[in-house]
Amino acid sequence: MDVNTGGSSAERPADVVVELSAAEAAGGTAKTIAAPPDGTPVLIYFPPGARDGMVQNVDLPWVDPASGAASTRTVSVAVRVLPAGPFPTAAAGGAAPFGPGYPQPGYAPAGYAPAGFAAPPQRRFGTRARVVAGALGIALIGGLCLVPTLLRDSNADTTSGVSGLTSTTTATQQTEAAATPTTPPLEPAAFQASLDDANRQLTAAVGKLRQATTPRAVSGAADALAEAVRTQTSALSGLTPPAAVSSAYSDLVSALSALEDELTSVSSSADSRSVCTGGSASTAFSRAGAAGDLRTAITALAAADPGAKYRFGSFLPGATKDQNRRKANGSYLTRTTGGSGQLKVDNGNNADTVINLVKVGSKKPAVSVYIRGKKKVTTGRIKDGTYQVFVSSGADWDGKRFTRDCQFSKFDSSFKFTTTSRQYTIWELSLKAVLGGNARSSDVDPDSFPS
Repeated sequence: MDVNTGGSSAERPADVVVELSAAEAAGGTAKTIAAPPDGTPVLIYFPPGARDGMVQNVDLPWVDPASGAASTRTVSVAVRVLPAGPFPTAAAGGAAPFGPGYPQPGYAPAGYAPAGFAAPPQRRFGTRARVVAGALGIALIGGLCLVPTLLRDSNADTTSGVSGLTSTTTATQQTEAAATPTTPPLEPAAFQASLDDANRQLTAAVGKLRQATTPRAVSGAADALAEAVRTQTSALSGLTPPAAVSSAYSDLVSALSALEDELTSVSSSADSRSVCTGGSASTAFSRAGAAGDLRTAITALAAADPGAKYRFGSFLPGATKDQNRRKANGSYLTRTTGGSGQLKVDNGNNADTVINLVKVGSKKPAVSVYIRGKKKVTTGRIKDGTYQVFVSSGADWDGKRFTRDCQFSKFDSSFKFTTTSRQYTIWELSLKAVLGGNARSSDVDPDSFPS
C-alpha cells in the first residue's frame, strides 16, 4: 500500500487522529492505527520533525464487498502533538493558557473547525478514530520488518501557501496472525489405511535388509531402512488420529522416530564387520531398546480403541537372540577330486574358518572345507594345478557364509600341486600368525570373495 501526499486543510475532518508526544514528534516514531471503516490495524511511520496538524493520506488496498473488485481507499491521518508538560487546565471562568507546544488562538488543525466558526464543543479526542500515543512496541504483527521499508520510502514535504503540513511515506497493512488450522481427525478406516501404507513401505525396506549378503550390502540396506523410517515418521506425524487413540499414536510416532538411530548403529556395525549379513543385522536391531519401545507403543495403540484395534508394525522382527550355527570340522562345502595332492591346515585361532582352494584363472573354489577353531584338517585328492588359498572366518555359519565377526583374506603366495608316478605335493598351512612364519596374507573385499 502507498501513502500519497494530501492536504491538511479543514475541508473535511481527518479519518484518524494520532497523538504524538513532543519527543516522538521530534525523533520520529511508528504508530498503529485502526483504519476505517473496519478497524484494520495499519503501522504508520511518522518521520522526525512531525508537527501538530500534519496530515498523511494513506492509500490502503481495498476489496469491494459487493462486487469483489480490488482497488484502494484513502485514509487521512492527522497528527496532534501533545505538550511536553502537564495538560493545561482553564482557570475558573477563563480560557486555558497557551505556551510552547499548545495551539495558538485562531489555529485550526486539519479536521477541526477553523477560528471564527461556531462549533459544538469537541471532545479532546478525534471524532472518527484515534490511536492513543503510548509505548506500543514496533513488533506488532510484523511491524518490526515494516519500519525499515517505511524509513526508506518516507519523503516529507512542506508546501508554502497550504495550511498545515503534508508528508509522503509508506505504510504496510498488518494482518492478524492466522490461527493454525486444526485438521479434523481421520475416520477410523482412513486412519488404518494410512497405517497400512506406512507399514508396507517399511516392510519392503526391511525385506531388502534381510536379503543383504555382504557387509557393504548390509550397510547400504540399513541406511535405506533408516531413510524409510524417517520418511514414514514424517508422514505419520502429519496425520490427525481419531481422538480415542491420540495419546497412544503420539507415543508410537515418537518410538518409530527413535528406531532411526538404531539403524544407523547397525550400518556402522556392518562397516566394522561385526554384523555381516542381513539376517544378523535384523537380529541386532530387533533387540535394540528402540525396537522394544516401538513394540510397546504398537500394543498400546491397538488397545487404545478396542473397537477399532488399529494394526501396525508387522515389519518389525521379534526380539531374536544371536545364533551360533557351525558345521562339523572337516565338512566339505565344495570338492573337486582327481589328483593326489594334499593340503594340511592347522587352525590355531578360536574362530571357525572356511578354506577355499581356487585354481588360478577361476572364480569358483575347487575345494572348500570348514575347519572349526583350534582344529586341524587334511584334505586330499587335489587335482594338479596352481591354486590360491582364500580364508574366511567368523561366527554363525548360515550355510553359505559367516553372519557375524567376519574376516576375509588370502595368502599372497600361490600353491602348485604336481603329481608324478613316484611323488605328489603336500602343502601345510598354519592359520595362526607365528613369529618367523614364511607365508603372508592380505585382506580381501568381501564382495569379491570367491564362494
